[in-house]
Amino acid sequence: MSASPHHYRKSDQDEYVQQLLALFPRGDPDYFRNCLEYYSENPVERIAEKILVDLGGQYPQIPVPQQLHDNRLNACLRILALEIFPDCDIGFLRDQVLQCHYAHIESVVDAMMTMHGKWPERLNYGKMDPSEGIRSEKYKRQAQLQLMKDYPQIWKSSIRAVLAENNWDYIHSFDQLKEMGSGGFWNTVRNFFLHWSAASHVSAQQGHITDHHLLEQLKQLNQRATDVQIQDDKHLAQKINMIEYTDNQQLMTCDCCYGDYTFEQLSFCTEGDHAFCHDCINHYMSEGLFGQGALRGQSRIQCIASTDECEGCLSTQMLQRVVTEDVWKAYENALLEDCCQHQEQRIQCCACSYFELDESTKPLQSTLVYASRAIQYIAQWTMVVELLVFSFVLYKQDNRSLLFSAFVFLLSLEWISFQQWDVKSDLEIAYARVARSRRGVSFRCQNPACGTTTCLECRRPMRGPHKCWEKETDGLRLYVEKAMADAVKRTCPNCSLSFQKSDGCNKIVCRCGYTMCYVCRKDIGKESYSHFCQHFRDRPGSKCNQCNKCDLYKTDPEDELVQRASARARNQYLQAHPQAANQTNSIRIGPKSTIDKLEEYKQACVLWCLEKGLELIV
Repeated sequence: MSASPHHYRKSDQDEYVQQLLALFPRGDPDYFRNCLEYYSENPVERIAEKILVDLGGQYPQIPVPQQLHDNRLNACLRILALEIFPDCDIGFLRDQVLQCHYAHIESVVDAMMTMHGKWPERLNYGKMDPSEGIRSEKYKRQAQLQLMKDYPQIWKSSIRAVLAENNWDYIHSFDQLKEMGSGGFWNTVRNFFLHWSAASHVSAQQGHITDHHLLEQLKQLNQRATDVQIQDDKHLAQKINMIEYTDNQQLMTCDCCYGDYTFEQLSFCTEGDHAFCHDCINHYMSEGLFGQGALRGQSRIQCIASTDECEGCLSTQMLQRVVTEDVWKAYENALLEDCCQHQEQRIQCCACSYFELDESTKPLQSTLVYASRAIQYIAQWTMVVELLVFSFVLYKQDNRSLLFSAFVFLLSLEWISFQQWDVKSDLEIAYARVARSRRGVSFRCQNPACGTTTCLECRRPMRGPHKCWEKETDGLRLYVEKAMADAVKRTCPNCSLSFQKSDGCNKIVCRCGYTMCYVCRKDIGKESYSHFCQHFRDRPGSKCNQCNKCDLYKTDPEDELVQRASARARNQYLQAHPQAANQTNSIRIGPKSTIDKLEEYKQACVLWCLEKGLELIV
């Protein structure tokens, strides 16, 4: 191996890389190019020998993309975020991947192992949103052009800054720019005319969008606008329909609340004699499921007419069409739980209503009955046998008084221990050990919308290396602090550096040389301080009455924004970790005494015997 890197001509380097790819089809070309720098003679043979002999056939490979039109970096990020580090923050993993030039998975794993688990936590364990991926330069360029077309009144530099803050995701940036506005009506008009020629130039350059991911997001945005328009049209049609019914005096009465409604706003029972508005049906179902619970497990919903008894019911098809989605799901789950409520061997997901029936062991109650009877029978006959044996020994010995006293003492201890022995409790412990050895300690939910892994010991989600009843107050603090910092941070669109201003003016100069306004995020490299208001004000910090320019020192109050982000992050974390709110662990203080050790040893022996016996029964 040479002391200094050896540089080949590009044609020779490409030829060597192709030869290595022929030997190792899934190899990383960038890794092979890096290896070529260390070999001046016979590089292909020596690199192949290094992989096969020194590395045992292991070498960095290009992951197979799991999604259509996915790039190589995203494929690496998905493996890291979903398979290797499912509890690590995706933004942190994304930054680690972008810092590597080749062998991304191997390099990131090596770097993460040096942190010993001290990385930012992800709440949605094992899940990854498409917006959290790594965007290609083509996507970034076309997304910026599209946003400039969508918002011609907003500065180009502000659009780039918002894109950088949202990981260059088009939909999230579109929504944020919509909320930001443009700084007032006259500022909008001025920006529109100043950028009229620029917007026309952008439209001429853009032509058509070719990035597949951006096209899909544009379809989602159009579908979202279409759904909103459909809802608006529906409300308008209902209003017109109500006016026509009212003018023609054709309104019908709800048999529950006695309000007047159109025919389309009512649903009928199966007998067709009673009509009910959709609000009454929703309220009745919600109260019956979430309130008093009278409808839980009821497959047939009786007619709710208050005037007379009706043999009709509310059909399932009508209920599915009328009630809200969450009420309908709760009704279906209640029916399912009612069907399986008598099943003792249920394994329940801790995050949703999904459960499975465990058939690896017999039910506990029937096992306890037979086992308790068998143990009592064995214990009684054991004492009888001991009585006969000691009676025979006592008959053969001369010193009968001493042996008789010892026998009475031993028999009394056995009798007292047997009377104080909680057979049922020990049987339950032994049964739990047998069941755990057969079904394992974790349960993977098969609900496509959930997929949570539940610990069967503490009934909590398993997130990586799991420890039952582990304190999570440190995780709560770190997660809330990160959310508070993210709420007020700015991101440079050139180098993606995130920062926050502590004091000083609102002209921010990044270490890469990019100059931006801290308030509106616009590029002010050319206009510099002229971007800010130059008018005199009697009261510093008050709003200028002569222009709408940004203030040089004043910023929007961030305390309220930080507090909202803190409260939101705290609620999110406590929803994901309910035990962090109120957790108490019993802790033993001081060393164990000899009596305690003997008691534990006796308990362990008894449980071992019971466990071996239950394995034969269940």
